[in-house]
Amino acid sequence: MSDSQLSNQPASNPLPPPSGTTSNSPNLPPPPPQAALYPPAPVTNVWAVVSLISSVLAWLGLFGLGGIAGIVTGVIARNEIARSQGTQTGDGLALAGIILGAANVVVSCVALVCLGAIFVLPFFAIPFGELLRELN
Repeated sequence: MSDSQLSNQPASNPLPPPSGTTSNSPNLPPPPPQAALYPPAPVTNVWAVVSLISSVLAWLGLFGLGGIAGIVTGVIARNEIARSQGTQTGDGLALAGIILGAANVVVSCVALVCLGAIFVLPFFAIPFGELLRELN
């Protein structure tokens, strides 16, 4: 058969239409249902991670400053997580950062007061000691 004869003959076995298109043929199955759209998986809030890391670093040498940074970033993270309507997680990380940071700030303040007392009290003790010797 020549090419001109092949082009004039009708196709004996046509391909079915792609799914999703309508067809008049009753023997084709209906198109599959649309896939359910799921919400995106929640992500961990970056500020919560920063809060925990800075609070841990506060205990490892950034006394006071790391604790303050942990408290501030933890509060920011908890506010963002509350407003995210479930799209962000990390509330526990932020809370741990706040607690560790607050404890570090308290311990740092007590340490500063103690160090101040160690260095300052001897200057006050000398005049009182002389005053006690004069009274005897």
